[in-house]
Amino acid sequence: MRKKLTMFLLALLLFTGPVLTGKIKAEEARPSADFSADFLSQYVWRGFALSNNSLVIEPSMTVSYLGFYANFWGNYDTDQDTDGRAKWNETDFTFGYTYENLPYGLSLDLGSIYYALDGTDDSFELFAGLSGTCPKTGVSLGITVYREISHYPGWWIELSGGRDFALPWYQATLSLSVSAMYLDSNDKGAYPDPDDPGDEFSDWLYMQLGAEVSIPLGKYFTVTPKVYYTFSLSNDADDLLENGSWDNQHDHFYGGVNISFSF
Repeated sequence: MRKKLTMFLLALLLFTGPVLTGKIKAEEARPSADFSADFLSQYVWRGFALSNNSLVIEPSMTVSYLGFYANFWGNYDTDQDTDGRAKWNETDFTFGYTYENLPYGLSLDLGSIYYALDGTDDSFELFAGLSGTCPKTGVSLGITVYREISHYPGWWIELSGGRDFALPWYQATLSLSVSAMYLDSNDKGAYPDPDDPGDEFSDWLYMQLGAEVSIPLGKYFTVTPKVYYTFSLSNDADDLLENGSWDNQHDHFYGGVNISFSF
């Protein structure tokens, strides 16, 4: 699996590099890096709670250059096991390219995600997203399509929207967001239809509402308190999310704080 992943990424870079980077201005050729960590009351992935009654710590590192970026992300559950032991249970690697010079101010995002998971098969996704911000209203809208191609085949389609508001103190920014996910699974073992376990789940899965307040601390550091609420969008989604969540719930209210360092 890792050999196939490496070959795919090399092919992607060789094919897209000469075409896409030629359109980027020389003055924009400046690498950047971001290091951050989330401290959250729960780990929720696409509506599924993958922790229960414990603090999770999620470090992240992103390096970008000429529109290409690589991200490392992990999840550390401080109380995963019944005996109170902490555990690092997931490591994700994302490689992608963002092209921001499409007509009407749209941006295209292409890439892949490799999920290295503890206690279950790793998974590998390809994704493509299109997004933009209305210059009059400041509202951002986007659509991203994910295709899982390894152990849990299926399509994930995410619609998202949001808006930022400048706050009158500390140069802080309030970000409000909403997203909804549609799952069209090809794996009845991983995501069965609750009405027919012999068939795969295909329906709207969940919606998430979010609020974040970003507070700059000097030139490089930012502290961001955040809160989210996710809930299912159908009766079948109720059952699927409850069966797949560690807390056996189909809606989740969670939050915490992010600390980041960028340069």
